[in-house]
Amino acid sequence: MLRAGSLVLISMLSWQTWAGNFDFLPGTEGPEKEFQSLMNAGNYRQALVAWTPAHSGSAFGTSQSGVATYAYLLYQNGLPYNALDLLTKATKPAALKPQLLKIWSAELKSSVWIQRGWISSGNWRSIVNNDAVVLKIANKKDVQAAFARASRLSADQTNAKARVWWQIATLAPQIGDVDSSLKALKLLKESGQTAIGQDMILSAYGRVTYQKGDTTAAAEYFNQIPKNSNLWVESVEERAWAHLRADDFDKALGEVTTLMSPALVALVGPESYFLSNLMSLKTCDYPRLFKTSETFKKRHRDRLIDMQELATNGSNKNLSALLERFDKNGVSIESSGPIVSSLPRAGLRDSKFVRLMESRRQLLAEVEKLNELKSATAALGGAGELERFSMASRRLADRNRQQAVSRLRVLAQGEVKEYRMVLNKMHILEGEVIERLHLDENLKGERSKLAKVEDQGDVLVFPYKSDEVWFDELDNYKARVKDCPTLKGASL
Repeated sequence: MLRAGSLVLISMLSWQTWAGNFDFLPGTEGPEKEFQSLMNAGNYRQALVAWTPAHSGSAFGTSQSGVATYAYLLYQNGLPYNALDLLTKATKPAALKPQLLKIWSAELKSSVWIQRGWISSGNWRSIVNNDAVVLKIANKKDVQAAFARASRLSADQTNAKARVWWQIATLAPQIGDVDSSLKALKLLKESGQTAIGQDMILSAYGRVTYQKGDTTAAAEYFNQIPKNSNLWVESVEERAWAHLRADDFDKALGEVTTLMSPALVALVGPESYFLSNLMSLKTCDYPRLFKTSETFKKRHRDRLIDMQELATNGSNKNLSALLERFDKNGVSIESSGPIVSSLPRAGLRDSKFVRLMESRRQLLAEVEKLNELKSATAALGGAGELERFSMASRRLADRNRQQAVSRLRVLAQGEVKEYRMVLNKMHILEGEVIERLHLDENLKGERSKLAKVEDQGDVLVFPYKSDEVWFDELDNYKARVKDCPTLKGASL
């Protein structure tokens, strides 16, 4: 009995916390009183049905508190996009009943849509400011002004501070101020903010420490980026560059071997192949250099055609199928499947493209939900308002798709330029090898001897075959590289 009584008490307390307090609503008699009771009980679906006879067209219903109450009904009935859009555009905090302002303030501060900036806080900037931050940093004075701007924000505006710190972290290195960048990144990491992903922060740490010349720290930061991040493949490449800059060819080759794996063909860009060839040049592994160049041409021929078509025409053979997959399952490598190679590599991590497609996916889901709710409210005359939301949601979803395609076209144009630049670099490397071979055909100099390798503990050593992939090997390759033979009769 004691346990049963405790469960009842806990249930009552939980229900009261969830239901909220709507005693500010008009509720003297009839439909208004019924509506107030439903709201206080947390029965928001029935309250949405009861809204029309209780308040539609009334003085309260047309007031800003009434609009905010209706928006809250939409929010609690699985329509967060429409609810937040209505609230932030049609109401102002100062015009709301204090209890309602308290309820909405808490919701906005916890809303993913608001905190990520995917829906503008609009008239509610005084409560939660999620405006994008664009700073101009040309000197250290600008950096200090940016830090001061973040400091002036209130303690509960953590994400607003984070957007300023992120601008400092990414712009200060461009004027050589890496210390300010590291300071901003430390603040981001320790603040508890949710606006900037931790993988993005780790990547920025890696790049800044690389710029500072600390290749060991840079490689370690890149190594902390998890494999489920859209930045992981890029982080492997960044680690390889860090090891190469430190002349640690063994570790660099291990990273490059991961990048050249057939399992990652659709995700690895042209610069990784240039990196592989540059390392082959530095270690005089000329056969590997030409083999990598040939592999690059075979693997990327179709992808480059897709990028050129997208850059020129705004579409390619797989784009519609990709966008349909994103509509259903969200923007990710997993939902893309094998046709991810038809998408610009930057698309999966481009904030504008992701925002447009994720907003579209939510809007499409809300159109379905609105159609369901229209049936429930039709008898009491509430379907008309929901139909207007449904039509507006469909129009916005279609507009988002158009803008997303335009964004992909821009990204594809940038990727085509990258291909041209990298191909030119690879041709230079090939020309250098041909020149070396011409000057010393025989390359009779001897390479250094490698120590005999034996299995130790749980480490199994075996010859590497590029056409055989074990997935638990990816990102775990170890390599040993001989140095170059002495070039006879040539001084380059």
